[in-house]
Amino acid sequence: MIDFEKSVTYVLTQLAIGYRTYLEKALGEIGLHSGQVFVMISLWKTDGQSQIDLVKNLDLTAPTVNIMIKSLMNGGFVECRKCPSDGRLMRVFLTDKGIECQTSVAEQWTKIEAQSYLNLTETEKLVLAQLFGKLRENLSLNIKTGSTKL
Repeated sequence: MIDFEKSVTYVLTQLAIGYRTYLEKALGEIGLHSGQVFVMISLWKTDGQSQIDLVKNLDLTAPTVNIMIKSLMNGGFVECRKCPSDGRLMRVFLTDKGIECQTSVAEQWTKIEAQSYLNLTETEKLVLAQLFGKLRENLSLNIKTGSTKL
């Protein structure tokens, strides 16, 4: 029988829960939730994306992104405007508040990174990033193909 508590899935899930809790607390001081920050990061990279673009870029469902955008609008971080070339398409734009909070988010993010890597060498950090990248890629391939086989 499998020892669940020693499995990679268990450890990674516990790690993800810990990260999310830590991120929620840090971003809550700014007025953001942990999931919303990924919408903001995507918009900081390319402002004025459509919701469809955000769904694709973040690999989330349309209803999830829609809820996040509504919440970000209520918080004053983003606004939606119709696309001038296609009135059916809504684009999401950062407000001044959304642009200005990037510095605060970066500061909190840096603190989380520093705390996370506290006892790791530079080599361990690099190896960890590579391993997580491979794990993410493996899971993404299965999700996109609909396979449940690992």
